[in-house]
Amino acid sequence: MPPLSHSAAKARQKRLERGQTSERDARRHTPKASLQGLLQLPLLEELERCGGKARPGEIYERLAQRMGLSEDALAASRTCDDGQSYRVFEQQVRWTRQTAVMQGLITNAERGIWELADPAYDKLMRARRGSVVLIYSLDDGMALWGHAEDAAAAIEKGSISLIMMSPPYPTISRKYGKMGVPEWLSWMRRLTALWSDLLADDGTLAVNLMDCFVPGTPAISPYIDRFVLTTVDDVGLHLQGRHFWHSPTKLGNINWCAKSRIRPKNTVEQVLLFSKTPHPNWDVDRMPRGEYAKRSAAQLANDKQRGKEVRPSGYDINPDAFARRDTGPIPGNLIIAGGASGSDAYSKRCRENGIEAHPARYPEELPRRIICLTTEPGNVVYDPMAGSNTTGKVAMELGRKFIASEPMLSYVMGSSLRFDDRPDFKQHFQL
Repeated sequence: MPPLSHSAAKARQKRLERGQTSERDARRHTPKASLQGLLQLPLLEELERCGGKARPGEIYERLAQRMGLSEDALAASRTCDDGQSYRVFEQQVRWTRQTAVMQGLITNAERGIWELADPAYDKLMRARRGSVVLIYSLDDGMALWGHAEDAAAAIEKGSISLIMMSPPYPTISRKYGKMGVPEWLSWMRRLTALWSDLLADDGTLAVNLMDCFVPGTPAISPYIDRFVLTTVDDVGLHLQGRHFWHSPTKLGNINWCAKSRIRPKNTVEQVLLFSKTPHPNWDVDRMPRGEYAKRSAAQLANDKQRGKEVRPSGYDINPDAFARRDTGPIPGNLIIAGGASGSDAYSKRCRENGIEAHPARYPEELPRRIICLTTEPGNVVYDPMAGSNTTGKVAMELGRKFIASEPMLSYVMGSSLRFDDRPDFKQHFQL
């Protein structure tokens, strides 16, 4: 290529300088608009999680933790023309808050306090703390829009035979937000104490949980064990056992199973069962039964003879205790069921009505086994984190009554599609 003339070289240099200036200006201005756009929803969500209002310092800390910002990023500062310096991240949060004030999403009433305004709750479609709204009802069921803490205050103490739910797991990001293990344990301890008061003396609390990794490592967090000990030692409930849900269709962790391939995938979740007194109203004869394995007459006679023998442990067991019954074999505590299908009637109805389906639903077999074991027909079953209200649907099918509560309005409205074809269905709230 021949060398450029002096005039051409000068023109090229000017174009390069204009390009550099333009890029520099873009880098200086674009992050501000982009970051503010990204910050508004998390800002509103963190304020909501603080009960609707908080001091700026608490919000800075929550947002920084949520966004995983490094100490260097938090400490980054700029100096104005007048010589004053400010921290970039905090300034961006303050500007995002000011924009939300102008949009009517945050009030500007109390100095030093950031508080959500009513339109913010509409934007989030979340229940306002302290408020419980009846969304729909049936002769044997009702669904409330409200946080679990507030819904508990609206339910008669001692009236619930089974409380069954699957709370958001710690360190897992959902629409509900994301909590660290210490925060999650403190939150669940407060809730468990409230739920204990709602239980009948022979009632049961069932909590579905899954193992979580210590962030950044393939080590398993012992948060489930800590929750069990807190529930027994601090709240005073009795641990009655664990059911294990094995889902053959469950996916493995992307990082530790699929990429680095250092762990097998975890296909099992736990359903922890607690009771208010040492003797809850349980009966295995109410549970779904399988069929006895086929055995010949000689094998059955041998089983009967063995039942009369003293066991090696020294136990002298009544042979009639384990005799075959018409109801089938005694069920175990392993539940084998795939995850909820994305093509079931609930999902299809949600798509037809433009409503977001709940993304984490357990299969109907899970509540069916627990409800049958722990309740009788006519008893009340409560799910304080109902999501798509699978628990309520199964409870009604089994002749029980249900109460469901859920803080996300879109999920409550979606769950109504499970019942709106019934003649006793009543919609009390419309979007």
